[in-house]
Amino acid sequence: MNHLSIAGAIEYREKQRTKQRIILTENMTSELLCYEPGQGTVEHHHINDDEAFFVIEGEGTITVDDESFEVGTHDLVFAPKGARHGLQADKGSRLSVIYFRAPGRNASKTGMVYEPGDRS
Repeated sequence: MNHLSIAGAIEYREKQRTKQRIILTENMTSELLCYEPGQGTVEHHHINDDEAFFVIEGEGTITVDDESFEVGTHDLVFAPKGARHGLQADKGSRLSVIYFRAPGRNASKTGMVYEPGDRS
């Protein structure tokens, strides 16, 4: 698959965020993250990976090291390798974000890998 309607892939779960792998290659990894109001991803870092977050819809906060960015639809935030970063949906808004992380991962299945219902 080389084309995906992101709007058709957005799905929310009340108990925890959804995470759907979109692209997996040696050069890039991409996943769609969907958060119900108040859900988030704890701060963490990647030793070897740059990461960019693109907000599809909703409002929330993306933190990179000591900076917090109030984000909304179509905002982009960059976290260079080694930077601590986390995401949080506002209490009154769902939040869907697609991230792109490079250099990627070794994988037996590469390219567009999204399949409906493929969530973790």
